[in-house]
Amino acid sequence: MGDVVGRGLAAAAVMGQLRSAGRALLLESRSPGHVLSALDRFATLVPGAAVSTVFCAVIHPRDGTLRYSSAGHPPAIVVDPDGTSRLLEGAGSLPLAVADDLIRPEAEVVLSRGATLLLYTDGLIERRDQVLDEGMDRATRVLAEGRHLAPADLAELLTEKLLDDAPDDDVAFLVYRCGG
Repeated sequence: MGDVVGRGLAAAAVMGQLRSAGRALLLESRSPGHVLSALDRFATLVPGAAVSTVFCAVIHPRDGTLRYSSAGHPPAIVVDPDGTSRLLEGAGSLPLAVADDLIRPEAEVVLSRGATLLLYTDGLIERRDQVLDEGMDRATRVLAEGRHLAPADLAELLTEKLLDDAPDDDVAFLVYRCGG
């Protein structure tokens, strides 16, 4: 999941280049930290890519492990079937192309069967009159409220509850249900 500075066609073109490069890098390395380090170098060559944020994750569905690294992106949210929630903040660092030769941290978590993962851009949680933590708390509450819904229905609930007062910003999110 990624987000670039700006909006419109120019921003979409930059994000498309970063997404394509990220996919190619993931074919060569299953290390999210390595992928983000390589994306750092690539982003320095793409006008408009500096200060982009990316959350890169590799999920192994068989055992539920998720390895991740974040380049300045808001933390992913996990809600377990019992409603327990957590933010994936263990591998955060600076946005892309901000510092030379940055070694990107990586973290691993185990997702329980039935856990729900939410990746999102800041447009989902950011409001002018709130701190980001309030927006993340709001998203976490809605995710926990809808944790028993099918992913498509949960996506509709998130849209209904979180985008009714959204600013004029691009919004993207992904819902993943572990093991079912």
